[in-house]
Amino acid sequence: MIQASWRRCLFPRLLSCERPALAAKESSWPPVPRPELLPRVTSALRERFVFCDEIADVISAAFYEPCNLLLWGPGGHGKSDMVMAALRGLDVDESEVFVQSFGEGMSEDRLWGGPDMASLDTCLKYDTKRSFLAPQYKVVVFEELFDAPAQALLPLKDVLTRRVFMNGPDAVKMNAKVVIACTNKDPRDFAEGNDAVQALMERFLLQKEVRWPAYEKKHYRELFAKVCKNSSMGGKEMQTQLSAVIAGLNETKSFVMSPRMAIQSLKVVTNTARIRPDKKITADSFQSIRFVQGMQSYTADLERKIEKQLPKESDFQIQLEDRDFDDHSNGLRTARKEIPRLVATTLNKRFIHCREIVQVLTHACLQPCNVLLWGPGGHGKSDMVMKVLKALGYDDQEIFLQSFGEGMSEDRLWGGPNIAKLDEYLEYDTDRSFLPYEVVVLEEILDASSQALLPLKDVLTRRVFMNADQAVPMQSKLIIACTNKDPRQFAKDSDAVKALLERFPLQLEVRWPSYEQRDYEALFEKANPDAKEDRRKLHRIYAHVIANLNDDRENGFQVSPRIALGGLRLAANSVGRHGRKKLIVEDILTIRNVQGMESYKKDVEALIRSALLEGGVEVLLSDIDERAEQLKGRMEEINAIFESGQDLDQEARGDVNDEAINAMLDLMSGMDKLKRELMYIQISDPKLLAWKEIVEKRVDELSAEIEAGS
Repeated sequence: MIQASWRRCLFPRLLSCERPALAAKESSWPPVPRPELLPRVTSALRERFVFCDEIADVISAAFYEPCNLLLWGPGGHGKSDMVMAALRGLDVDESEVFVQSFGEGMSEDRLWGGPDMASLDTCLKYDTKRSFLAPQYKVVVFEELFDAPAQALLPLKDVLTRRVFMNGPDAVKMNAKVVIACTNKDPRDFAEGNDAVQALMERFLLQKEVRWPAYEKKHYRELFAKVCKNSSMGGKEMQTQLSAVIAGLNETKSFVMSPRMAIQSLKVVTNTARIRPDKKITADSFQSIRFVQGMQSYTADLERKIEKQLPKESDFQIQLEDRDFDDHSNGLRTARKEIPRLVATTLNKRFIHCREIVQVLTHACLQPCNVLLWGPGGHGKSDMVMKVLKALGYDDQEIFLQSFGEGMSEDRLWGGPNIAKLDEYLEYDTDRSFLPYEVVVLEEILDASSQALLPLKDVLTRRVFMNADQAVPMQSKLIIACTNKDPRQFAKDSDAVKALLERFPLQLEVRWPSYEQRDYEALFEKANPDAKEDRRKLHRIYAHVIANLNDDRENGFQVSPRIALGGLRLAANSVGRHGRKKLIVEDILTIRNVQGMESYKKDVEALIRSALLEGGVEVLLSDIDERAEQLKGRMEEINAIFESGQDLDQEARGDVNDEAINAMLDLMSGMDKLKRELMYIQISDPKLLAWKEIVEKRVDELSAEIEAGS
């Protein structure tokens, strides 16, 4: 591997007999005179990055030669951003730079620009003008190169070696002078035993690991000073305090906050002051760090560790000024000062346990930036998002809503093929995609395949989609992704998912902190604020019952808010449909038909009856009353059966009587069951006790009547 010793590797080539060829290159390359390469790249990188001099050195070396460069290291350290900053510092035009992400879904078709539709009837040729081989590209940037399968890496290795691609019968020359590959993986870990990777790595003369040598308070403070050059004294104090908090969170082996995470932490902490009328930072402001992408995997007690780094004074505050807020970026159509109030009032009016959701959506809309909401289904993630966006002034036609899934394809993502041009080349109808929309909601994003997630990640990074040879800018300012899946699990198994998740700076798990009776009662009160006393009693009983259906919060089944509300409606409807005035067990059992309950494996009826003994004896008494009436009706039906057999012959009459006798035995068994249930009901309330005595009397009378009839 070539790192600090790259100069020694270059000297033999510079002094070789190829010197005339090198001189010939100098007329068109590099983009600036060679003596200016290192100073200009260094200056460009020092504007925004720390520990960047060695990176500037190796990038300038790649342009000086020119030769290919591999930058590798942990995510969030700005490898791609450094490359793009260096290119701007060297006055390389964007039209001369090709950027492409590799990954599990990378194919040879995508590598070479996709099939040439015009020649498809005669031979297989690729539309290379849509690939890095297009003649206008001088610099190529490949991201996550080594995530791609061998089928894509081997042909790339050949072209990087020969600098020519055989496209059918045509030889297509590679004009790019420098190929810079960036990856979060350590090539030393996976090159051994993988011939395709090893062979490709040999085509990158220069290689450099990108990571900080240390992650201390002073290093984060230096980073913040570069990002926020116009800070007030309060802003600088806040940055110093945040640097101490971040450094205190770092754990050598398990967690280190990357520069990207640190910058996002700075933004969310700053936004907490923007939300306050007095524009002050408090101790609680630093707790917003938990929303930053990557913090979900932090295993230690985050709240306690943050508090440990803060001043001990209870009234600790830092005063910020207007210049500390990033108001230069284009915000959403709603004035920033109105966003906190609109988000809070919209969600608090209809949802419970939504404090953190209010905070994370407020941060996302203020910045604005992408946010991922994840957690078990039925908690209203999409519903909350849509209500907030509408409160901010967007109607249904202005919100792009798209569901991902296993069948999600690149075609669907970009609006489908442009049929009018399909005979010539593959172009997408991007007006039908999310690209023109200011606000976007993507549902179940983690269900999609790598083939769809990789190009999405590219566009979220560059904010431009290359549609054939046309650059289509992404107008989206706020993308909110919702999923029922735990991204921490998916990121472990899929590099495509991990790379995409890094494009959502804010992330939050959406679930209730507890699933107890009081939680469901609060939910029902939000959904039915004008409910009368008898309806509120129903809410209390129903909340008690479904709370008893729940398992352990972390490992088992919880009745979600959607199931709870759906079950409550079904129970109330069941009472009305059957012409009853009171709720019985059968009505509550309709919860079994609500979507989501099909995975419940326990005996629902037994659990419901057990729960009603503790907190819903009214329902049990109504239920016994109702069943007693049904048994009385059944007794009349049995008497009718006996009477119907009187005019029949002896054999037929015997069959009818047998049927009636069996029915009578079932009836008596049913009466015995009602008596036993009444015995188990323990009541201290005088009104309920009087009701129980009435029911017991009716059951006894009916039982005596049945015995007399038998």
